[in-house]
Amino acid sequence: MRYLLVTIALAACSADKSQPLPPPVPTTHSSSIALSSDGNTIYVVNADTDSFSIVDTAGRALVAEVPLAPLPAVDGSGRYTPAVMPRALALSPDETTLYVTGERSGMLYAIDLASRAIQQVAVGSEPVGVVVSGDGATIFVACSNDAKVAVVDAASLAVTANVAVDGEPWALGWSPDGTLAVTLFQGPGLDAIDPTTLAVTATWTIPDVAPRGDSRLAHGQVRGLYDVAQRPGAYELWVVHALLGTDTAQPDLIFENTAFPALSIVQAHSGIYETTLSTDAQDIPGVDGSFADVVSGPHAIAFTADGALAIVVDTNSEDLLAVDATGRVEAALGRPLPGHMPEGVALSPDGMHAYVDERNTGDIAIVDIARGANGVTLEAEGVPIARFAAADPMPAQMRLGQHLFYSANSDEYPVTTNHWIACATCHMEGRSDAVTWKFAQGPRDTPTNAGGMLGTGFLFRTADRTRVQDYWHTVNIEQGGSFDPVAQASLLDAIESFVDYGLPLPVPPTTDPTLVARGKMIFESDAVGCSGCHAGARFTDSGAGNPTLDLAGPIMLHDGNALGTCVTTGYPDVAHDDVDGDPRAACMFDTPSLSGAASTPPYLHDGSAPTIHDVLEATRGKMGDITSLSEDDEAALVEYVRSL
Repeated sequence: MRYLLVTIALAACSADKSQPLPPPVPTTHSSSIALSSDGNTIYVVNADTDSFSIVDTAGRALVAEVPLAPLPAVDGSGRYTPAVMPRALALSPDETTLYVTGERSGMLYAIDLASRAIQQVAVGSEPVGVVVSGDGATIFVACSNDAKVAVVDAASLAVTANVAVDGEPWALGWSPDGTLAVTLFQGPGLDAIDPTTLAVTATWTIPDVAPRGDSRLAHGQVRGLYDVAQRPGAYELWVVHALLGTDTAQPDLIFENTAFPALSIVQAHSGIYETTLSTDAQDIPGVDGSFADVVSGPHAIAFTADGALAIVVDTNSEDLLAVDATGRVEAALGRPLPGHMPEGVALSPDGMHAYVDERNTGDIAIVDIARGANGVTLEAEGVPIARFAAADPMPAQMRLGQHLFYSANSDEYPVTTNHWIACATCHMEGRSDAVTWKFAQGPRDTPTNAGGMLGTGFLFRTADRTRVQDYWHTVNIEQGGSFDPVAQASLLDAIESFVDYGLPLPVPPTTDPTLVARGKMIFESDAVGCSGCHAGARFTDSGAGNPTLDLAGPIMLHDGNALGTCVTTGYPDVAHDDVDGDPRAACMFDTPSLSGAASTPPYLHDGSAPTIHDVLEATRGKMGDITSLSEDDEAALVEYVRSL
């Protein structure tokens, strides 16, 4: 028998027997794929083609691909950037209207399914999760880059309120008592919203899991809270996320003690955290986890109608994990899926089929779920259902790069060992995991890849690399992969194509135009001097005077000791060599780009500044004439940086 990873030994954490259990029916939560109540029709978003598709389950065929904007295309600079990037959808209770969020457009789309007429309303920056109230009167939208949930009236399609939350909201799900649960993408857990008063009634914290001796035992900081769903027949909310083990330092820091998949369970009627389930390190005697198999990148979850099985989509290891929801142990693993980059799942009403959104390959996989005396089996059925009406508009090399970036499928490519880690494990959504790792060079906050590396000068905090292809070192060292940079140069080129041309910059949060204009003047003033280092289109002087990015020099680095940004105790920054063997002194840092800065807290090379304001405070009197700024001037400067 395998046991729970962590269990709080309190009677209050178990199911409250005095509470009547909710009826054993599926409850709604945000997802990239949805199924009609009769099981006959699938709706799925196409994030990279600015459309959604309607699929007939009986005929296993595409009914229509419905555009939300003109088909994306490569622009003059070689970039491929969808205008809408639909990420989630929800059906109205009467199933006459489909609601779709546009992460890049900032819109909520309402589609009349009979006429396919489309209405839209601006809801905020980077909306992702969406759910509809039980009476169909209200739509709730998680605007991830505005730290709010927008409330939309279904009749008028007008935003009637905005609810501020305590982090970056991502997924939405209903509790059995009618509370709206909102995942906070980079922790600390869930915000609970009363849908009537629109008050945030509580933050349900999912605690980090402390190290437990051997670093291969699942532990770490809670990050990437991609989905939440209520288990039918129980007062339980299940949350899928990652655990990042930042306590281990190089050279001991390797793939199997870095990141772990996790399912955390919260009692929905009380908000009490109960337990976290994760991987079993089978060669360590005496301590067991819940999953016998290594999986990575859990992104979505759905329950069978009886609440007996949880089906988890693992985006990075490209599989489905079935979990016995009562025993809370792995029941079956379906690997490999026929396509790539699974991001969502919908279950048939009888619980015998899982329909899986495979974003990278533009199809829907059908997985049969069989339950019998000998246990549970998951088996892919036939050929996936194609969901594009025409040819894929994303260039083939970029698609391959997307697959490689998100994949930990070591059976297919040597990007890791045993399906453990992908590039996207740390660069979540192509951005950051908001943690600081103990690398050989010193403490390093995970930088964003959004917007690509072109125009940002050198790579790494101390200008140790020059191009995305150099990240084969990361693949082979931290990820446990085995890339040959010569024999597999074409794969590295594909990753570079996706990162530099297929990962768009974040959409800035909603800002005050007046404050932004004032902040821009302060930023560019000679007295304050921000633009002296944060110069050019990507707001960095990295590579200045060295247009070919010659690692041997000259290198524009800045003294972290003088600026007050260098760690000198605990786990210090150290002298080291760059990728070509050229020396780099301790605490001499490359200027980071400010493009998309609002989406990548915490800040500085070691993540020691939680906010942009904290960066300014840490460098007062040491970087430009920030000391002379008034409170109002500093607020304007922060607002300008947030707008970039």
